[in-house]
Amino acid sequence: MALTLTLLTTKADCNKVLDQLSDLKSDLEYKQIATTRNRDNASDRASDIEATLASAEAEVDSLTAIIAVLPEGTTKTEMETRKVKAEYKLFTAQQRKLQYGTTAVVLRESELDEIEQRLSVIDGSMSAITNHKATLAA
Repeated sequence: MALTLTLLTTKADCNKVLDQLSDLKSDLEYKQIATTRNRDNASDRASDIEATLASAEAEVDSLTAIIAVLPEGTTKTEMETRKVKAEYKLFTAQQRKLQYGTTAVVLRESELDEIEQRLSVIDGSMSAITNHKATLAA
């Protein structure tokens, strides 16, 4: 969308808009840094979470197979208790994957794309206003 630069009739008007755009740009640049760090952290944790998921799934599967062939008794009860703990470990790993794992990486990348587009628009607006300001009388 093109800016209606004719509404800015004085250099003071231009300066006011440029100041506000500059503040907005600074806020977005800060958000960009924070989001980049969040993405990098999520990326680092993603491999650990995937390993934990694979381990927990394997443990649940093996305990399920063992429990199926055990006769009733203390050993079977112990294995069932271990299976419940393994299922809980699997559940928490799945929750962490949503919040900090590979899905979080993709979401942070999407946020970064949005921020970069907004920064590009702000830079273009600031450039257009600066050029318009140069055409105004002192």
